[in-house]
Amino acid sequence: MGKSKKYGMNTKALHANKRFEPISGDVMPPLHLSTTYKNDVPGESDYFYGRINNPTRELFERTLASLEGIENYEEQHAFAMASGMSAVSIIAELAKPGDNVVITKDVYGGTTNYFSRIIRDRGVEVNFCDFADHDALDSLLNEKTKLVWIESPSNPSMKLYDLQKISDIVHLYDALLVADSTFSTPFITRPFEHGVDIIMHSTTKYIGGHSDTLGGAVLCKDPDLHETLMLYQRQGGAIMSPFDAYLVQRGLYTLGPRIKLHSENAHKLAEYLDSSEHIKEIRYPGLSNFKNHEIAVKQMDYFGGMMSFYLEEHIIQEKFWQSLDLYKLAVSLGGVETLIELPYLMTHDKAQDTEASAPVDLIRISVGLENIEDLIEDMESALNAAKK
Repeated sequence: MGKSKKYGMNTKALHANKRFEPISGDVMPPLHLSTTYKNDVPGESDYFYGRINNPTRELFERTLASLEGIENYEEQHAFAMASGMSAVSIIAELAKPGDNVVITKDVYGGTTNYFSRIIRDRGVEVNFCDFADHDALDSLLNEKTKLVWIESPSNPSMKLYDLQKISDIVHLYDALLVADSTFSTPFITRPFEHGVDIIMHSTTKYIGGHSDTLGGAVLCKDPDLHETLMLYQRQGGAIMSPFDAYLVQRGLYTLGPRIKLHSENAHKLAEYLDSSEHIKEIRYPGLSNFKNHEIAVKQMDYFGGMMSFYLEEHIIQEKFWQSLDLYKLAVSLGGVETLIELPYLMTHDKAQDTEASAPVDLIRISVGLENIEDLIEDMESALNAAKK
Protein backbone atom coordinates (compact mmCIF):
# COMPACT_ATOMS: atom_id res chain seq x y z
CA MET A 1 0.00 0.00 0.00
CA GLY A 2 1.59 3.26 -1.13
CA LYS A 3 2.69 5.30 1.87
CA SER A 4 2.34 8.59 -0.01
CA LYS A 5 -1.39 8.10 -0.51
CA LYS A 6 -4.11 8.72 2.08
CA TYR A 7 -6.37 5.78 1.39
CA GLY A 8 -9.87 5.44 2.83
CA MET A 9 -10.75 2.93 5.52
CA ASN A 10 -12.16 0.20 3.28
CA THR A 11 -9.10 0.43 1.02
CA LYS A 12 -6.77 0.18 4.03
CA ALA A 13 -8.61 -2.91 5.23
CA LEU A 14 -7.99 -4.62 1.89
CA HIS A 15 -4.49 -3.47 0.99
CA ALA A 16 -2.12 -3.37 3.98
CA ASN A 17 1.43 -4.29 2.98
CA LYS A 18 2.49 -7.88 3.50
CA ARG A 19 6.16 -8.62 4.25
CA PHE A 20 6.33 -10.90 1.23
CA GLU A 21 4.12 -11.95 -1.68
CA PRO A 22 3.51 -15.70 -2.18
CA ILE A 23 5.17 -17.01 -5.35
CA SER A 24 1.85 -18.51 -6.43
CA GLY A 25 0.34 -15.04 -6.81
CA ASP A 26 -2.56 -15.61 -4.41
CA VAL A 27 -5.02 -12.71 -4.46
CA MET A 28 -6.12 -13.65 -0.94
CA PRO A 29 -3.24 -14.23 1.51
CA PRO A 30 -2.79 -17.92 2.38
CA LEU A 31 -3.03 -19.40 5.87
CA HIS A 32 0.38 -20.14 7.39
CA LEU A 33 0.27 -22.90 10.01
CA SER A 34 3.97 -23.72 10.43
CA THR A 35 5.33 -23.32 13.96
CA THR A 36 8.99 -23.18 12.91
CA TYR A 37 10.93 -21.73 9.97
CA LYS A 38 14.13 -22.52 8.07
CA ASN A 39 17.10 -20.28 8.93
CA ASP A 40 19.70 -19.60 6.22
CA VAL A 41 21.89 -18.14 8.98
CA PRO A 42 21.36 -19.22 12.61
CA GLY A 43 19.01 -16.81 14.35
CA GLU A 44 18.71 -14.39 11.40
CA SER A 45 15.49 -15.54 9.73
CA ASP A 46 12.61 -13.07 9.27
CA TYR A 47 10.41 -15.73 10.82
CA PHE A 48 11.76 -17.82 13.67
CA TYR A 49 9.11 -19.55 15.80
CA GLY A 50 5.31 -19.47 15.84
CA ARG A 51 5.06 -17.84 19.26
CA ILE A 52 7.36 -15.02 18.13
CA ASN A 53 5.84 -14.25 14.73
CA ASN A 54 3.72 -15.76 11.98
CA PRO A 55 2.93 -14.33 8.50
CA THR A 56 -0.85 -14.73 8.91
CA ARG A 57 -0.93 -13.14 12.34
CA GLU A 58 1.48 -10.43 11.23
CA LEU A 59 -0.74 -9.35 8.33
CA PHE A 60 -3.68 -8.91 10.67
CA GLU A 61 -1.53 -6.97 13.15
CA ARG A 62 -0.36 -4.63 10.40
CA THR A 63 -3.80 -4.12 8.91
CA LEU A 64 -5.45 -3.27 12.23
CA ALA A 65 -2.66 -0.85 13.10
CA SER A 66 -3.15 0.87 9.75
CA LEU A 67 -6.88 1.21 10.37
CA GLU A 68 -6.25 2.73 13.81
CA GLY A 69 -4.12 5.42 12.17
CA ILE A 70 -0.60 4.17 12.86
CA GLU A 71 1.38 5.26 9.79
CA ASN A 72 4.42 3.10 10.57
CA TYR A 73 2.25 0.03 10.91
CA GLU A 74 4.97 -2.32 9.66
CA GLU A 75 6.95 -1.67 12.85
CA GLN A 76 4.31 -0.31 15.25
CA HIS A 77 1.92 -3.17 14.55
CA ALA A 78 -0.87 -4.40 16.77
CA PHE A 79 -0.45 -7.37 19.10
CA ALA A 80 -2.89 -10.15 18.22
CA MET A 81 -3.84 -11.98 21.41
CA ALA A 82 -5.52 -15.29 22.20
CA SER A 83 -8.67 -13.60 23.56
CA GLY A 84 -10.06 -10.25 24.61
CA MET A 85 -9.19 -11.05 28.21
CA SER A 86 -5.59 -11.86 27.29
CA ALA A 87 -5.49 -8.36 25.76
CA VAL A 88 -6.74 -6.98 29.08
CA SER A 89 -4.16 -8.99 31.03
CA ILE A 90 -1.15 -7.94 28.94
CA ILE A 91 -2.01 -4.28 29.47
CA ALA A 92 -2.56 -4.92 33.19
CA GLU A 93 1.02 -6.22 33.38
CA LEU A 94 2.13 -2.59 33.08
CA ALA A 95 0.76 -1.91 36.59
CA LYS A 96 3.17 -2.98 39.32
CA PRO A 97 2.56 -3.43 43.08
CA GLY A 98 1.94 -0.04 44.63
CA ASP A 99 0.64 1.50 41.39
CA ASN A 100 -2.86 2.95 41.04
CA VAL A 101 -5.37 2.05 38.32
CA VAL A 102 -8.59 4.01 37.71
CA ILE A 103 -11.43 2.47 35.70
CA THR A 104 -14.73 3.84 34.48
CA LYS A 105 -17.52 2.34 36.58
CA ASP A 106 -19.55 1.00 33.66
CA VAL A 107 -17.25 -1.53 32.01
CA TYR A 108 -17.19 -5.09 30.64
CA GLY A 109 -17.71 -7.63 33.43
CA GLY A 110 -14.52 -9.56 32.64
CA THR A 111 -12.47 -6.37 32.96
CA THR A 112 -14.18 -5.58 36.25
CA ASN A 113 -13.44 -9.05 37.63
CA TYR A 114 -9.82 -9.01 36.51
CA PHE A 115 -8.99 -5.67 38.07
CA SER A 116 -11.14 -5.94 41.19
CA ARG A 117 -9.81 -9.41 42.08
CA ILE A 118 -6.61 -10.55 40.34
CA ILE A 119 -4.83 -7.20 40.06
CA ARG A 120 -5.81 -6.08 43.56
CA ASP A 121 -4.41 -9.36 44.88
CA ARG A 122 -1.08 -8.40 43.28
CA GLY A 123 -0.90 -5.23 45.35
CA VAL A 124 -2.23 -2.76 42.80
CA GLU A 125 -4.71 -0.14 44.00
CA VAL A 126 -7.84 -0.14 41.81
CA ASN A 127 -10.52 2.56 41.86
CA PHE A 128 -13.76 2.70 39.89
CA CYS A 129 -15.62 5.95 39.21
CA ASP A 130 -18.04 7.58 36.80
CA PHE A 131 -15.82 9.34 34.26
CA ALA A 132 -18.62 11.78 33.51
CA ASP A 133 -17.68 13.34 36.87
CA HIS A 134 -14.36 14.91 35.91
CA ASP A 135 -13.69 16.17 39.44
CA ALA A 136 -14.16 12.65 40.85
CA LEU A 137 -11.80 11.27 38.22
CA ASP A 138 -9.19 13.92 38.94
CA SER A 139 -9.39 13.24 42.69
CA LEU A 140 -8.39 9.59 42.13
CA LEU A 141 -5.37 10.39 39.97
CA ASN A 142 -1.94 10.84 41.54
CA GLU A 143 1.77 10.25 40.94
CA LYS A 144 1.22 6.50 41.42
CA THR A 145 -1.47 6.22 38.72
CA LYS A 146 -0.26 3.96 35.92
CA LEU A 147 -3.41 3.13 33.93
CA VAL A 148 -6.74 4.85 33.37
CA TRP A 149 -9.27 2.56 31.64
CA ILE A 150 -12.24 3.77 29.62
CA GLU A 151 -14.99 2.37 27.41
CA SER A 152 -16.98 4.79 25.27
CA PRO A 153 -19.69 3.71 24.60
CA SER A 154 -19.57 1.67 27.78
CA ASN A 155 -20.71 -1.90 28.33
CA PRO A 156 -23.57 -2.40 29.09
CA SER A 157 -25.17 0.99 29.87
CA MET A 158 -23.98 2.78 26.70
CA LYS A 159 -22.50 5.73 28.58
CA LEU A 160 -20.54 8.07 26.34
CA TYR A 161 -17.48 10.08 27.35
CA ASP A 162 -15.49 12.81 25.65
CA LEU A 163 -12.21 10.97 25.05
CA GLN A 164 -10.18 14.13 24.46
CA LYS A 165 -11.36 15.74 27.70
CA ILE A 166 -10.60 12.57 29.65
CA SER A 167 -7.18 12.42 27.96
CA ASP A 168 -6.42 16.02 28.95
CA ILE A 169 -7.18 15.20 32.61
CA VAL A 170 -5.24 11.92 32.63
CA HIS A 171 -2.16 13.41 30.99
CA LEU A 172 -1.77 15.98 33.75
CA TYR A 173 -0.33 12.95 35.53
CA ASP A 174 2.22 10.38 34.39
CA ALA A 175 -0.50 7.90 33.45
CA LEU A 176 -1.56 5.97 30.35
CA LEU A 177 -5.13 6.23 29.01
CA VAL A 178 -6.43 2.86 27.79
CA ALA A 179 -9.57 2.59 25.63
CA ASP A 180 -11.47 -0.63 25.14
CA SER A 181 -12.77 0.09 21.64
CA THR A 182 -14.53 -3.25 21.07
CA PHE A 183 -17.96 -1.64 20.61
CA SER A 184 -16.65 0.91 18.14
CA THR A 185 -13.84 -0.59 16.01
CA PRO A 186 -11.74 1.89 14.00
CA PHE A 187 -14.62 2.31 11.56
CA ILE A 188 -16.56 4.22 14.25
CA THR A 189 -13.96 5.83 16.53
CA ARG A 190 -10.17 5.92 16.33
CA PRO A 191 -9.11 6.65 19.92
CA PHE A 192 -5.55 7.68 19.05
CA GLU A 193 -7.06 10.74 17.38
CA HIS A 194 -8.52 11.74 20.77
CA GLY A 195 -5.44 11.41 22.97
CA VAL A 196 -5.66 7.73 23.97
CA ASP A 197 -2.34 5.92 24.59
CA ILE A 198 -3.37 2.25 24.33
CA ILE A 199 -6.27 0.69 22.41
CA MET A 200 -7.62 -2.81 22.95
CA HIS A 201 -10.22 -4.86 21.13
CA SER A 202 -11.95 -8.13 21.69
CA THR A 203 -11.65 -9.31 18.08
CA THR A 204 -14.17 -12.03 18.96
CA LYS A 205 -16.81 -9.36 18.44
CA TYR A 206 -17.18 -6.99 15.46
CA ILE A 207 -13.75 -7.51 13.94
CA GLY A 208 -14.28 -11.28 13.63
CA GLY A 209 -17.91 -10.55 12.97
CA HIS A 210 -19.32 -14.06 12.68
CA SER A 211 -19.24 -15.47 16.24
CA ASP A 212 -16.78 -18.18 15.24
CA THR A 213 -13.35 -16.89 16.29
CA LEU A 214 -11.79 -15.95 19.62
CA GLY A 215 -9.17 -13.26 19.96
CA GLY A 216 -8.03 -9.85 21.15
CA ALA A 217 -5.72 -7.05 20.05
CA VAL A 218 -3.63 -4.34 21.69
CA LEU A 219 -2.17 -1.25 20.01
CA CYS A 220 0.03 1.64 21.11
CA LYS A 221 1.99 4.40 19.36
CA ASP A 222 4.88 4.95 21.76
CA PRO A 223 7.96 2.96 20.55
CA ASP A 224 9.24 2.13 24.04
CA LEU A 225 5.82 0.99 25.20
CA HIS A 226 5.51 -1.07 22.02
CA GLU A 227 8.76 -2.88 22.84
CA THR A 228 7.59 -3.58 26.40
CA LEU A 229 4.25 -5.01 25.28
CA MET A 230 5.96 -7.09 22.59
CA LEU A 231 8.19 -8.63 25.26
CA TYR A 232 5.16 -9.40 27.42
CA GLN A 233 3.34 -11.02 24.52
CA ARG A 234 6.23 -13.12 23.26
CA GLN A 235 7.27 -14.34 26.68
CA GLY A 236 3.77 -14.74 28.06
CA GLY A 237 2.70 -16.68 24.97
CA ALA A 238 -0.98 -15.62 24.81
CA ILE A 239 -0.84 -15.21 21.05
CA MET A 240 -3.64 -15.49 18.52
CA SER A 241 -3.57 -18.75 16.57
CA PRO A 242 -2.88 -18.57 12.81
CA PHE A 243 -6.37 -19.82 11.99
CA ASP A 244 -8.03 -17.20 14.21
CA ALA A 245 -5.75 -14.56 12.66
CA TYR A 246 -6.88 -15.71 9.21
CA LEU A 247 -10.52 -15.35 10.24
CA VAL A 248 -10.18 -11.89 11.81
CA GLN A 249 -8.17 -10.64 8.84
CA ARG A 250 -11.03 -11.81 6.64
CA GLY A 251 -13.37 -10.02 9.03
CA LEU A 252 -11.51 -6.74 8.47
CA TYR A 253 -12.21 -6.96 4.73
CA THR A 254 -15.96 -6.58 5.32
CA LEU A 255 -15.90 -4.66 8.62
CA GLY A 256 -16.70 -1.29 7.05
CA PRO A 257 -19.87 -2.39 5.20
CA ARG A 258 -20.96 -4.48 8.19
CA ILE A 259 -20.55 -1.60 10.65
CA LYS A 260 -22.59 0.62 8.33
CA LEU A 261 -25.50 -1.85 8.23
CA HIS A 262 -25.24 -2.69 11.95
CA SER A 263 -25.53 1.04 12.64
CA GLU A 264 -28.41 1.63 10.24
CA ASN A 265 -30.39 -1.26 11.70
CA ALA A 266 -29.67 -0.25 15.29
CA HIS A 267 -30.70 3.35 14.66
CA LYS A 268 -34.05 2.29 13.21
CA LEU A 269 -34.67 -0.20 16.01
CA ALA A 270 -33.76 2.44 18.60
CA GLU A 271 -36.23 4.90 17.07
CA TYR A 272 -38.94 2.23 17.23
CA LEU A 273 -38.19 1.42 20.87
CA ASP A 274 -38.01 5.11 21.76
CA SER A 275 -41.59 5.53 20.56
CA SER A 276 -42.92 2.32 22.15
CA GLU A 277 -45.26 2.48 25.15
CA HIS A 278 -43.62 -0.70 26.44
CA ILE A 279 -40.12 0.79 26.82
CA LYS A 280 -39.18 2.91 29.83
CA GLU A 281 -35.83 4.11 28.50
CA ILE A 282 -33.71 3.41 25.44
CA ARG A 283 -29.98 4.14 25.40
CA TYR A 284 -28.51 4.58 21.92
CA PRO A 285 -25.95 7.29 20.96
CA GLY A 286 -27.63 8.03 17.64
CA LEU A 287 -30.87 9.31 19.19
CA SER A 288 -31.00 13.10 19.43
CA ASN A 289 -32.43 12.84 22.96
CA PHE A 290 -29.59 10.58 24.13
CA LYS A 291 -27.45 12.11 26.87
CA ASN A 292 -24.16 13.26 25.34
CA HIS A 293 -25.47 12.84 21.80
CA GLU A 294 -23.26 15.79 20.86
CA ILE A 295 -20.20 13.77 21.91
CA ALA A 296 -21.35 10.93 19.67
CA VAL A 297 -21.62 13.31 16.73
CA LYS A 298 -18.11 14.62 17.43
CA GLN A 299 -16.17 11.37 17.87
CA MET A 300 -18.18 8.63 16.13
CA ASP A 301 -18.38 8.09 12.35
CA TYR A 302 -21.34 5.76 12.89
CA PHE A 303 -23.45 5.29 16.02
CA GLY A 304 -22.85 1.55 16.16
CA GLY A 305 -24.90 -1.61 16.56
CA MET A 306 -25.14 -1.72 20.37
CA MET A 307 -27.97 -0.44 22.56
CA SER A 308 -29.56 -1.07 25.93
CA PHE A 309 -33.01 -0.39 27.37
CA TYR A 310 -35.42 -0.86 30.27
CA LEU A 311 -38.88 -2.41 29.99
CA GLU A 312 -41.98 -0.75 31.44
CA GLU A 313 -43.48 -2.38 34.54
CA HIS A 314 -46.42 -3.85 32.62
CA ILE A 315 -44.11 -6.12 30.57
CA ILE A 316 -43.29 -9.56 32.00
CA GLN A 317 -39.57 -9.89 31.33
CA GLU A 318 -39.37 -13.69 31.23
CA LYS A 319 -42.31 -13.93 28.84
CA PHE A 320 -40.68 -11.24 26.69
CA TRP A 321 -37.52 -13.39 26.28
CA GLN A 322 -39.56 -16.48 25.49
CA SER A 323 -41.62 -14.70 22.84
CA LEU A 324 -38.67 -13.52 20.75
CA ASP A 325 -37.74 -15.48 17.64
CA LEU A 326 -34.99 -13.67 15.71
CA TYR A 327 -33.27 -12.26 18.81
CA LYS A 328 -31.11 -15.00 20.30
CA LEU A 329 -30.63 -14.96 24.09
CA ALA A 330 -26.83 -15.21 24.29
CA VAL A 331 -23.69 -13.47 25.50
CA SER A 332 -21.13 -11.80 23.22
CA LEU A 333 -21.87 -9.26 20.50
CA GLY A 334 -20.84 -7.96 17.11
CA GLY A 335 -21.81 -10.97 15.01
CA VAL A 336 -24.02 -10.93 11.92
CA GLU A 337 -26.90 -12.29 14.05
CA THR A 338 -28.90 -10.24 16.57
CA LEU A 339 -28.26 -11.13 20.21
CA ILE A 340 -30.09 -10.00 23.32
CA GLU A 341 -29.09 -10.49 26.95
CA LEU A 342 -29.59 -9.46 30.57
CA PRO A 343 -26.07 -8.36 31.65
CA TYR A 344 -26.79 -8.69 35.39
CA LEU A 345 -27.28 -12.46 35.00
CA MET A 346 -25.04 -13.10 31.99
CA THR A 347 -21.97 -11.07 30.95
CA HIS A 348 -21.76 -9.22 34.29
CA ASP A 349 -22.94 -11.95 36.66
CA LYS A 350 -19.56 -12.18 38.42
CA ALA A 351 -19.51 -8.40 38.83
CA GLN A 352 -22.68 -8.24 40.94
CA ASP A 353 -20.78 -7.57 44.18
CA THR A 354 -18.28 -5.11 42.70
CA GLU A 355 -18.25 -1.36 42.11
CA ALA A 356 -19.19 -1.95 38.48
CA SER A 357 -22.21 -4.24 38.77
CA ALA A 358 -24.81 -3.98 36.00
CA PRO A 359 -28.36 -2.71 36.65
CA VAL A 360 -30.69 -5.60 37.50
CA ASP A 361 -33.30 -4.80 34.83
CA LEU A 362 -31.07 -3.51 32.03
CA ILE A 363 -31.38 -5.33 28.68
CA ARG A 364 -28.66 -5.16 26.01
CA ILE A 365 -28.99 -5.80 22.28
CA SER A 366 -26.32 -6.40 19.67
CA VAL A 367 -28.22 -5.59 16.49
CA GLY A 368 -27.34 -7.84 13.57
CA LEU A 369 -27.69 -7.68 9.80
CA GLU A 370 -31.19 -9.09 9.41
CA ASN A 371 -33.84 -7.07 7.59
CA ILE A 372 -34.78 -4.33 10.03
CA GLU A 373 -38.48 -4.74 9.27
CA ASP A 374 -38.27 -8.32 10.53
CA LEU A 375 -36.42 -7.29 13.69
CA ILE A 376 -38.98 -4.61 14.51
CA GLU A 377 -41.91 -6.94 13.83
CA ASP A 378 -40.39 -9.65 16.06
CA MET A 379 -39.76 -7.13 18.85
CA GLU A 380 -43.27 -5.70 18.66
CA SER A 381 -44.82 -9.17 18.70
CA ALA A 382 -42.81 -10.20 21.77
CA LEU A 383 -43.61 -6.99 23.66
CA ASN A 384 -47.33 -7.36 23.01
CA ALA A 385 -47.23 -11.03 24.02
CA ALA A 386 -45.50 -10.16 27.29
CA LYS A 387 -48.03 -7.61 28.57
CA LYS A 388 -49.49 -8.30 32.03
